[in-house]
Amino acid sequence: MIRAWLLGVGGTALAVASVGAQSLTSDSVVLAAAPAKASASAPATGEPAAPRVRRPPPAWSLEIDAPGDLDDLLRSYLDLARYQKESVGGSAGETPTVISRSELRRLVAAAPDQARALLEAEGYFSPQIRASVSDEVVGQPTLITLVVDPGPKTHVSRVQMVFEGELDTLLSKDDPEAKALVSELDDHWALPQGEVFKQVNWSAAKNGMLARMRAHGYPMATWSGTSATVDAQAQTVQLFVVADSGPAFYFGDVYIEGLKAQRASTVNNLVTFSKGQLYREQALLDFQERLQKLNLFDSVFVTLNPDPALAAAAPVTVQVRELPLQNATLGIGASSDTGPRITAEHLHRRFMGWDWLAKTKLQLGRDESNFQVDLISHPLPGRRRWLASTQLSRVEDSLKAVTTSERLRLGQMHEGERLERTRYVEFQQAEVADQSGHTVSQASALSGTYQWIWRNVDHQLLPTKGITAIASLSGGHSFAALENSGFFGRAYGRLVWYRPLPWGWFSSTRVEAGRVLASEAVSIPDPLLFRAGGDESVRGYSYRELGVKADGVTVGGRAMGTASVEVAHPILARFPSIQGAVFMDVGGVANQFVDIQAHRGYGVGLRWRSPVGPLRLDVAYGEQSRSIRLHFSVGISL
Repeated sequence: MIRAWLLGVGGTALAVASVGAQSLTSDSVVLAAAPAKASASAPATGEPAAPRVRRPPPAWSLEIDAPGDLDDLLRSYLDLARYQKESVGGSAGETPTVISRSELRRLVAAAPDQARALLEAEGYFSPQIRASVSDEVVGQPTLITLVVDPGPKTHVSRVQMVFEGELDTLLSKDDPEAKALVSELDDHWALPQGEVFKQVNWSAAKNGMLARMRAHGYPMATWSGTSATVDAQAQTVQLFVVADSGPAFYFGDVYIEGLKAQRASTVNNLVTFSKGQLYREQALLDFQERLQKLNLFDSVFVTLNPDPALAAAAPVTVQVRELPLQNATLGIGASSDTGPRITAEHLHRRFMGWDWLAKTKLQLGRDESNFQVDLISHPLPGRRRWLASTQLSRVEDSLKAVTTSERLRLGQMHEGERLERTRYVEFQQAEVADQSGHTVSQASALSGTYQWIWRNVDHQLLPTKGITAIASLSGGHSFAALENSGFFGRAYGRLVWYRPLPWGWFSSTRVEAGRVLASEAVSIPDPLLFRAGGDESVRGYSYRELGVKADGVTVGGRAMGTASVEVAHPILARFPSIQGAVFMDVGGVANQFVDIQAHRGYGVGLRWRSPVGPLRLDVAYGEQSRSIRLHFSVGISL
């Protein structure tokens, strides 16, 4: 027997033949019928006719005998199973569905064909299906049984792709980009040879291939035809697809709409594609994301004109809506590291009429206060930006030691898709005093730094997979008031690895290390040294608690290493954004790596994956300090 499927594709019907499929029948289904009406020609008896008694609706139950996953499938989508759920009331408060005997007979008769269609969608093309109905007994429900033997699964034996349109023309000319695209389509085909054929995977494979063509130079690509030919006896299927690429699109001029206060050069300097380059959807998405990150526009939309007549130089339109030139915010907050705080911020998006952003921030807190001004230029050609920054800071640690510092920084930043590079020169001055006001450390330094920040994660604010890393190298000369002056070098690195685990778990692993290289007699400003402890370091210890002791006060050390392992899982399946976590942190600070004593902290926490980033609430026990601390923070840290 040959069974044919007709698939409508782009208005064209395609026959998909199923060869050798067995003809399946169900057992005959008999339900007791109502007594026949008396014939109009029956002789009259002279007695009044007995009143007709309406028979109650049939009482029945359904039993499905099928392998586990198929049992769930049939109970979810079979009409007979759906009516069974409704006949007992369904959800709370719903009225049970009453079904007539004739309708029940129809559902039972249709059940084998419905089941067969559901099984074919899962890759079973030679199932044995038997439906039976028990005898109707007064006072007992009728038992309807559906026995399913799915047989072997059907596998893909062959995949053939044919291309029409300009892609085919370029292939005939051995165009390298066209050949690379076809190779990529073949590599990413979601239903390759040897895979089990499922209807959902067949649809996903076709949709994925078409989406990839449209994203890689052919936005007008469509299907000319697709077919799947099933050999039910051999349990194999041959797939055949014909794609019409349409014309190849190339980038044309960029047109900007909506600018008022900002300059067009700010937008144009972020364009990484060139006129005449083959269209790539990802290039437009990256361009749009870069514009959104500027903090100049409330909304950004980047689109390509899809007119085939303009394919040789398709115009790119950038629609923007600008943010106000200035805005100010006042905030009240608290941190488990530094206590309560009040902040005031002001942002000017074209400072003094120049193409610079100016951000001024004042923070007054219990343990940390600072005043900072940052100037960042609008993007320059090559996606470079100048930066200038100054900061005045006062930090009080858990032993009441106070660190005051001043910093001035000038540099340039280069923003890539994943890698951000910054180089700057910096003047740093700092003083550490104990609670009586006695100066423990005082030094200043002039240094140069090269910093790399790498981000390759699935989500910038709420990552679950990928890596973020920061590394920096510095060199300079210190000027000390209490000790010797001299040259120094500094290296720092931090890596965080996010990875999903089986059964709905998520993990994050962090390693961090830093080292200052200088003569022991050379004094280094405290902010250029290292400390550990707190929310983003070793939990179970207070902020900056782990350092080097000097005159009874904790100061920064020249060597630091920390590590952290954490796993989290949603507490309730209905609220996947709320997770419980367990973690362990370890780390320490000294003047030499060999002298570092490992301080361990471990505990449990609560996570909320909020729209502004992860909110973390942790209870941690510090093994060496023998204390329990509460930690909370928002966002991720590099």
